[in-house]
Amino acid sequence: MYNILVVDDREVFRRKLKRMPYWEECDGKFRISGEASNGLEALELLRKQKIDLVLTDIRMPMVDGISLLKQIKQEKLCSCVILLSEYAEFSYAREGILNGAFDYIVKPIDNAKVEDSFERAYTFLCSISETVPSSVHYIDALAEYILSGNLDDTMVYARYLDDELEKDTQSREARAICMNDLLKKLEESLLSIKPYLKKYFMMKDLFHIDLQEGRYETEAFTFAEWISRIFKELKPFIPKTGNRMIREMCELALEQPEEKHSLACLANTYFVNQKYLGSLFKQEMKVSFSQYLTFLKMRRAEILLSDKCLKIYEIAEGLGYEDVEYFSRIFKNTTGHSPSSYRENLLRK
Repeated sequence: MYNILVVDDREVFRRKLKRMPYWEECDGKFRISGEASNGLEALELLRKQKIDLVLTDIRMPMVDGISLLKQIKQEKLCSCVILLSEYAEFSYAREGILNGAFDYIVKPIDNAKVEDSFERAYTFLCSISETVPSSVHYIDALAEYILSGNLDDTMVYARYLDDELEKDTQSREARAICMNDLLKKLEESLLSIKPYLKKYFMMKDLFHIDLQEGRYETEAFTFAEWISRIFKELKPFIPKTGNRMIREMCELALEQPEEKHSLACLANTYFVNQKYLGSLFKQEMKVSFSQYLTFLKMRRAEILLSDKCLKIYEIAEGLGYEDVEYFSRIFKNTTGHSPSSYRENLLRK
């Protein structure tokens, strides 16, 4: 997904643009991740966060679209700039093209104009997107090693990518931007293999460095250190067992934490004795099947509590607990907080 910065001094236009159908129809190719009312604001944002495409009006106060375009090209802040112009400003649009603008769209805009220009921009961005040599290959391999539970091999790949980032970037800020690109690819690779992971994590917190808070300025972390953190967070949700039957039981529970999984039913499914299956599960996973289910349900509850629109009793029922007080006791025993205080702490962050 490519990030777009919209620059226009009229808020009503920015609102109209965000409501256009294209953003829902583009299959996740683009998202509007920032807005600015003039060129100066745009430059500040561009220097802080990774933007792939700038859509800017030509006529604006302080710094106009053409001046913004020239500064973007000079500082290499963004690869693709699309200008917005009125019919009477065609000479400005032509100047923009001569100065490296990817395209221009004449106002008033409609969905067809946006779709045509942005689909071509998407093809262009895809053709230049590899900022680290063979990064897709290494990210896919990194995902496989994380999911295999092999920390040593995981860190070999992570350190290789660290070395590449060191060679290809000149500043800590630029390195953080490239790290975000790699983390996004890693997130996509992991979710393509294990979609259930998003049930148990706020993915943005785990796979995104908040550049606006300037963490790259205050923390001297490396890509390998970030990967080590991800590995430790994901480890409890990646069954490490050589027993196919136990692995399948874990995967079933991970994919459907809201269901009431019965050891008796699973024993019938596998044509084995229930007591034997329970003993084998505990031997392989170091916890009983019921403890494993409770762990997953409570972790899922933590994620659901971040949605303040959901009532606590709705979360309890959705996870198979008919008695909300019983759910609350289990949650407090697991996390040390009641569901309501846990939610309050989340909202204060």
